[in-house]
Amino acid sequence: MSLRSLERYLRTYEEQGFDGLKPQLRAHKGSLHQLDLTVLQRAIDLRKELTSRSVEQIIRLLELEGKVQLGVLKPRTLSRYFQEQGWSRRDLSHTVRKEFHAFEHGAPNDCWQADTQHTLYLPDPRHPERRKKAYLIAIIDDHSRRIMHAEFFMEERYPRLERCIQKAVLKFGVPHLFFCDNGSIYNAKQLPIMCARMGTRLAHATAFSPESKGKIEKFFQYVDSSFTGEANLLINQGKLTTLRQLNDYLYSWLEAYDNRVHRGTKQTPKKRFESQSSSLRHLPAEALKEIFLWEEERTVRKTSVIELEGNTFDVDPSLRGQRIQIRYNPFDLSTVQIWKDGERFPNASPAELKNQSHHKWLNDEDDSTPAGVSNFLEQLKKEQDEIKRKQLGTTSFAQLRNKKEKR
Repeated sequence: MSLRSLERYLRTYEEQGFDGLKPQLRAHKGSLHQLDLTVLQRAIDLRKELTSRSVEQIIRLLELEGKVQLGVLKPRTLSRYFQEQGWSRRDLSHTVRKEFHAFEHGAPNDCWQADTQHTLYLPDPRHPERRKKAYLIAIIDDHSRRIMHAEFFMEERYPRLERCIQKAVLKFGVPHLFFCDNGSIYNAKQLPIMCARMGTRLAHATAFSPESKGKIEKFFQYVDSSFTGEANLLINQGKLTTLRQLNDYLYSWLEAYDNRVHRGTKQTPKKRFESQSSSLRHLPAEALKEIFLWEEERTVRKTSVIELEGNTFDVDPSLRGQRIQIRYNPFDLSTVQIWKDGERFPNASPAELKNQSHHKWLNDEDDSTPAGVSNFLEQLKKEQDEIKRKQLGTTSFAQLRNKKEKR
């Protein structure tokens, strides 16, 4: 401290006493303390209404509305207030403030949620020294949280999604709403056709809004915490090498999941789903075959032929030069249905069948499980298999005994 400062303090003390030495608070013309709280709340409302508004624009709007006098509220003052309240430009760039509300459909099969997770890497069947990504496609029932179907694939293409939907519909019936992601497989042109035939409404989640599919996202989190680590351990040990083995472990794990009490519903997914199973809508097997046929349009040539995947088919000569609809099973091109304006014509007959299918099924390796493996997933699978074996064994012997007694 300098001698001059001490002389100034002494002079002030002699003139004003001890109070003269106290720091004096400056009154800022644009201080927040001088503003009404309603003005500050209005400023936040204007920022919420349009987050791109600058501080200067908000001040100008307040002045035009008569909330503050011209020049009283300074940009630096309002900017500091926004920072204190978490409504600055920086805060808004990191977090978009939204209000979320929990929702749940009232009955099983009212809504299915579907999504894909990229979680594991398996040895590539063609190049065992390399690893290839495995894709988990899962469908969950919104009401019960039961998994309608889940399966790993080595590719993410629409036929794999269709396979999951087929198995889910066969096991649990038809959903009223199919709510899915915006990935390419969920935007395939065959998906809305298939849903329309089943009487199912198709809806896609809003882009960059994973909270709308919170139930399937939460399931994937549980997969990561309970299944993925154990599966990776087996893969690293060389005890899990094929897609078929991975799916076997997944199915055993899913059985345990279905019988685990859900924290939100306080029931097991299986029990909650089956409690209202009488209201489920099932379709006959023959109708399902027709529903899952692919549909495309073709123009019949003057020679009464059409082409499909490199194959040539003969059609009814009366359809020459006309636009028709064809329906077919992509994995068996030997039968192709011909439709025109809702009327069915005789099936196309293959003139030259080079390719038997549109897409090839996965070529799984030999399904052999190494002996002596001690792991959570393996123990779980053995436990589930043992329960099944006892149930099937008891049922079969009882049935045989009843048949003998009847004879």
